[in-house]
Amino acid sequence: MKQLCQRTNMSKNLIKYFDPFIGSLGPGDCLCGPYLPNSLARPGPDTVPPHRTSGYGHHDLNDPSPLKILRFSQNHVSGTGGGGRYGNIGLIPFTGKMTAVHGGFIAKEEKASAGYYTVKSSEDDVVTEITSSPRVGVYKFSFPGNQKSNLLIDAGSIIQISGERAAGNDIGISVGGFIEHISDTEVIGRGDLKGGWGHDFPYSVYFCAKYDVPAEIIEIAKDNCLIKNNRIDGANSKIIINFGNTKTVNVQVGISYVSIANARASLEKETKGKSFETIKSEAENIWHETFSKIEVTGGTEDQKTLFYTSFARLICMPSDLGIDDENWLWKSGVRSYTDYYALWDSVRNANSLISLFDPELEANMLNALLDVADHTGWIPDAWIAGHSAHIQGGSSADILFCEAKLKGIEGINYEKALKQMRKNNEVVSPDPFLYGRYLEGYRDLGYVPVEDCINCVSKNIEYAYQDFCIGTLANEIGQKDTAKEFFKSSEKAWNLWRDDLKVFAPKKSDGTWIDPFDPNKPTRIDYWFDPYFYEGTAQEWAFSVLHDIDKLVEFHGGKEGFDKHLDTFFEKYVYSWKEIILHTPYLYHYVGKPHKSVDESRKILAKKYHTGRDGIPDNEDMGCQSAYVMCTSMGLYPIMGQDIYLLTAPLFEEIKIKLGNTNNYLTLKAEGAGDINKYIESVTLNGNNFSQNWISHHDIKNGGELIFKLTDSPTNWGSESPPSPSSKS
Repeated sequence: MKQLCQRTNMSKNLIKYFDPFIGSLGPGDCLCGPYLPNSLARPGPDTVPPHRTSGYGHHDLNDPSPLKILRFSQNHVSGTGGGGRYGNIGLIPFTGKMTAVHGGFIAKEEKASAGYYTVKSSEDDVVTEITSSPRVGVYKFSFPGNQKSNLLIDAGSIIQISGERAAGNDIGISVGGFIEHISDTEVIGRGDLKGGWGHDFPYSVYFCAKYDVPAEIIEIAKDNCLIKNNRIDGANSKIIINFGNTKTVNVQVGISYVSIANARASLEKETKGKSFETIKSEAENIWHETFSKIEVTGGTEDQKTLFYTSFARLICMPSDLGIDDENWLWKSGVRSYTDYYALWDSVRNANSLISLFDPELEANMLNALLDVADHTGWIPDAWIAGHSAHIQGGSSADILFCEAKLKGIEGINYEKALKQMRKNNEVVSPDPFLYGRYLEGYRDLGYVPVEDCINCVSKNIEYAYQDFCIGTLANEIGQKDTAKEFFKSSEKAWNLWRDDLKVFAPKKSDGTWIDPFDPNKPTRIDYWFDPYFYEGTAQEWAFSVLHDIDKLVEFHGGKEGFDKHLDTFFEKYVYSWKEIILHTPYLYHYVGKPHKSVDESRKILAKKYHTGRDGIPDNEDMGCQSAYVMCTSMGLYPIMGQDIYLLTAPLFEEIKIKLGNTNNYLTLKAEGAGDINKYIESVTLNGNNFSQNWISHHDIKNGGELIFKLTDSPTNWGSESPPSPSSKS
């Protein structure tokens, strides 16, 4: 009992290490408002436009002016790039004369913690406090009391980023909706919106807002002119509620993508009769329970703050819609999710980490993708607001289904998954921007030529790795002929290899290379529109042939040559610290030098990540950057689509990982771990000597104890290289 109490208290203390402001400014685009793991409601502040994608911060990162908060909206995406999405059903508390025109306020006394956000307006001293439940935004507005206390509700609010159309993303706009004040303490409505990254299809957000102070005056805003009425419809519908000189108003806003009835039901189920403080405490308890799945001891306060804040970012999205509950498109008896934003990012490492500590969640998310495929015909790479969205590099789900099978994750129909995965390679997509592949050249020529699409070389690399994963899954379920076919297809990656440049390079459909060609720079500043490589250079993408690392090493002259090439790359050729190269520091493992992996990965961790508001170097991207922080700190780095973790010295002295819905734990112990003792002298697994610099998921999925003996100088431990997957095919 004493040990149980100690563990509970330890877990309770972990929420102090979640700082929602980390990464909220700068390129990270993370949320400072409260949310819960995989929640639908993510309420929080939106600054005046032009917005960042999170709604918070200057669109121009070099803008020195102070931030002005315009409103508080109920749903957001976190850590994404591209065009704006959500920021719907906006609330603006204010005092004095009722008006529909607001210019925002400079934030005073802004604070945030797990499940909580608060700010004071510089204009009228109104204090806004926010917490949340899974589908309800919960507010406490404290007014001075010496003027009229008002609340504006905007059904047309939406994130808006300047220049979106020039960037290929439609500007977020309101296209319809309504608001109706149905009693002295309740407003209902719907916002119809469109625009944002990935697709331009419209979507609707329904809401039911209840407050604990009766309204005294109700006015609607039509073209920003106030009219005394209790109902308005059309685009940009707004209503203003006056509460007299009341000092405190508690407001609860249930949201739904299905109906007002669902929004009201969420209020009834999650927040009815509860005080703001009670709901805030419940949110904190959910984060207590979540963080207790991975408990770390040792390290500095900043390292733990970065670790647990990253944990919270890791499981922010996608949004859990329940089973036949918040999926407005169909009922199937399968748990649904939205805001896979996007698998192309999370596949790099985030899904692998989730597979370790919450395999049930990973299975649910993959089954939801199969459910989408059942109803649309294709597995999405991004699924947002009821539609497939921009395919950045093929079907990343192919990699995830392969990895799940290799790791023994149960409850997935792998035969059905394989059928859908094969479709990407075998059926020409009617719209490869949204699903499937740019297939013709890849199928007929053996590579994606420059004439077929932009990002042609990076797509070719990704298609090839996805084919390898299709082959691997086929092999695992006994379809040997299919496996052989797709292993062969995966060799198409090398059809674009230029040995003179030691990179993959663009080729025309007539078989001639693009010349001149610079492998070290994109051809345009907005390099997501680069004709050859998506968000990276040829130098960077060359490390993504994960199914045949042995051949990559060979083409660089063997281990010694590849070792030197990695050194040169990190010294000269890292263009941008993006998703595609997060694994590259760990490639030293494949030349038997894990001590160099820890040197480079720790150097990047210290240089690019910190506890400031701009503490994430790029879009956080559905857990991708966060998983880099967590896995590097734990000394367990996964390789996507495979069942191994590359071992380095942990940053913490002890890490306890609860393995899913079992009572089993994986414990990593590293006495003296830290910035000085960062090299492995020896490792034991369950008391047995362990000399490999990688470990299989099956070695640890049922729990166990990894003990690291560390030193302050490089050693020869782990000199054997991990096997290249192609050697098994």
